[in-house]
Amino acid sequence: MEARELKVKKGMNQMNEKKKQESTKKIPVITKIEAQKRSERYNIYLDGEYAFPIDEAILVKYVLHKGMEVTESFQKELETEDGLWKAYNRALNYLNYGLRSEKEVRDDLLKHEFTIETVISVVEKLKEQKYIDDLVYGESYTRTGANIGGKGPIVIKQELKRRGLDEATILKALEQYPFEQMVENGVAIGAKVIRRATEHSSRETRHKVQQTLMQKGFSSEVISIVLENIDTVKDDEDEYEALKKQGEKLWCKNERIKGFKKIQKVKTSLFQKGFPGDLINQFIEEKELEEDE
Repeated sequence: MEARELKVKKGMNQMNEKKKQESTKKIPVITKIEAQKRSERYNIYLDGEYAFPIDEAILVKYVLHKGMEVTESFQKELETEDGLWKAYNRALNYLNYGLRSEKEVRDDLLKHEFTIETVISVVEKLKEQKYIDDLVYGESYTRTGANIGGKGPIVIKQELKRRGLDEATILKALEQYPFEQMVENGVAIGAKVIRRATEHSSRETRHKVQQTLMQKGFSSEVISIVLENIDTVKDDEDEYEALKKQGEKLWCKNERIKGFKKIQKVKTSLFQKGFPGDLINQFIEEKELEEDE
């Protein structure tokens, strides 16, 4: 018991001594406030030595002035608040270029090496001020994707998910994209594919329309309706012109092969591209006549 009491007594004496030292320790004072080249930023000097930088807003808030005492805890408070202010201004600048999701703002601040605690605090403040609102962001992103990008809802949903929006917010945001508009967009995209498919067979053109709409993020239901409302079937003349373009390329590609083997190879390739057998035979007959001449 005596050893334990001595140990406790020794500890108490050490604590008292530490407090005594702290109480007698000279508190640094501000000896100089120097403007930085950067606008609204200042350097604070304590006892003639550079100590820390501060923003003008913090300078004014705490009425910092020469001769003012700055304890260690007060300096930490100033530096913490300055960090929050810098992060807040950084986020406002980032938001100035357009709407951002909460995740995008958070990732940008972390990339600029602000502490997690600072980032959390700033993001919460921005949310309270309505500078960050994932639903507003999601609705705007959906309208832009639908009206300008011609994207399907599946792709928009994936992109919003990557930007950190939760499932409920995404579903609510997608209400900005009515089904009728999905079909209209799909038809417009399909028509564009058809215009460019001058070298493709009717079957391959239909497949390309379907594939493009899937890649753009449209559902199978929308794709089915789109295919019912566009004409992917070429007339015989256009179909044969498309076949000839493909056939000539294949004929040249296989020029080193002769006779029946070459004919079969070209026929197989054209058939795989969706061209009808009678038009393929017509093309082969024409090529054989050319070679005979």
